[in-house]
Amino acid sequence: MRNLAPLALAGIFMVSGVSGITALPTAASAAADVAIPIEKFELPNGLRVILSEDHSAPIVSVYITYRVGSAQEVEGRTGFAHLFEHMMFNGSKGVPEGAFGYYVDNTGGALNGNTEPDRTNYFETVPSNFLEGMLFLEAARMDSLILTEESLGNEKDVVKEEVRQQQENQPFAKTILLDWPAAAFSSWEYSHSIYGSMEDLSNAPAQAFIDFFDRYYTPNNAVLVLCGDFESAKAKALVEQYFGPLARGPELTPGFPEETEQTGGPVYKEVQDPLAPVPLSLISFDVPPPREKDRDALELLATILTDGASARLPKRLVDDEKLAAAVMMNAGFPIPTYGQGQLATLLVASNDTKLADLRAAYWDELEKVKKKGISAAELKRAKAKIYKDYVDGLSKTQYKASQLATYETFYGGAEKINGDYKRFNKITAGDLKRVANTYLTQDRSVTFDIVPGGAK
Repeated sequence: MRNLAPLALAGIFMVSGVSGITALPTAASAAADVAIPIEKFELPNGLRVILSEDHSAPIVSVYITYRVGSAQEVEGRTGFAHLFEHMMFNGSKGVPEGAFGYYVDNTGGALNGNTEPDRTNYFETVPSNFLEGMLFLEAARMDSLILTEESLGNEKDVVKEEVRQQQENQPFAKTILLDWPAAAFSSWEYSHSIYGSMEDLSNAPAQAFIDFFDRYYTPNNAVLVLCGDFESAKAKALVEQYFGPLARGPELTPGFPEETEQTGGPVYKEVQDPLAPVPLSLISFDVPPPREKDRDALELLATILTDGASARLPKRLVDDEKLAAAVMMNAGFPIPTYGQGQLATLLVASNDTKLADLRAAYWDELEKVKKKGISAAELKRAKAKIYKDYVDGLSKTQYKASQLATYETFYGGAEKINGDYKRFNKITAGDLKRVANTYLTQDRSVTFDIVPGGAK
C-alpha cells in the first residue's frame, strides 16, 4: 500500500503553470458555482458519516480516516500504524486473506491507503453499483480484522521489504524520510520514522498489535465519507446496516505533539548518498498548524515563489541562472502534520552546480521578499491559482472524499470545505512580507545537503 515513502522525485518536482489566470471570480458567484452537497450524521457508536452526492459519473468513492498514525505510537512500539495500513487489506470475518483486493480489482475499481503521523486513510473508488460491497468490506475489517502471529509475521516481512525498496534503494529517500525529520521536529512523536523500527516490529508480540487495533480502529475514532453516484437515503441505510452493529471503542482525547520552534541558529548537515544522481538541498522551517492565518500566508507565498515556470525561484534558479534542475517549496512536505509542521524547499542542482551557490541564490531571493515584498500581480495570480486548484479538486470524486474526511477530522467540519478558498482572499502583500521575515530566516532553518558519494 502507498505511504509517505514513494518519493518518485521526478513527480514531486513537477510544477504546474499558472500563466493565463489573471482574475478571480467574485466571491459570491465563485461560492455558488463550486459548493458541493454535504449531509452529515453520526451513528450511536460514534462513527461520523459524510455523504456527498455527485451523479456526474457512475462511480463512488468510499473513504475512511482513522485518527491514528505514527504520532500515537510509543517508544519501543513503533511502526504499528504503518503495519496496520498493510494488515487492514488482509483477512477479516467473512473476508478471506487476500480477498479484499481481489474483490475491488474485479469491480474494475481501485483501492489504496496511506499512513501519516496524525491519521491513516483507506479508500476505494468503484462503479457505483458496488457501493454496498465496499461498505461490507470496510465494516468487516473495522469489526474483526484477523490478527495472529502468522498473519502479523507475514506482514512484517512485507514492511521490511518495503523499507529496503523505498528507503534503502531509492535516491534521497533515507535522508528525507528518516534523517531530516529527526532534525526538523523536536517532538519524538513527529520525529521518528513512520515506518518505525524494524526491531520494534520484530520484537512486539501479537497482543501488542491487538491492543493497538482495539484502541484506535474503532467507529468513534473514524470518519467515513461516501462521495459519488448514490441516493443519500439508500446509502445511509446501508451504512447503518453494516456499521451500526459495531461496538464503540474507548474514549480518546485527540491532540497533537508539542513542538519547540527552531530559533537557536541554523542546523546544517551534509549527507553522502551513493544512489543520488545529483546533489540536492532540503531547507525547512517550523511553521504553524494548518488553517492558522500565518500558515495560510506561507502557503500563498510558496505558491508565488515556486508554482509555475514564471514563479520567482524557478525563473531565476532554473531558467535564468541554470543553477537548478528543479525547485519545490511546500508546507507539509514531506511529512504532513496537522499540528505544528514544516515548510520545506527542495533544490535539485543542475550539472556542475555547487549546492552552496544554489542555496546562496535561494536565500538572496528570500531576502528580496523580506525587503521589497511581492507585487500586486503576483498576489493576484497566486490567489487565482489557488481558486482554480480548489475548483478542479472538487470535480474529482476521490479527491473530494479525501478533503471531506480531512475537514471533518481536523478542520472543524466537512461543511467548511465550501468556499474555503476565500480565506486566502483576505491575505495581503503585507502579510506575506511579514511571514517571510518571521518564519523564513537563517536562524530558524534546518538544511540537509545530499551529495552523491559514499559506500553503496
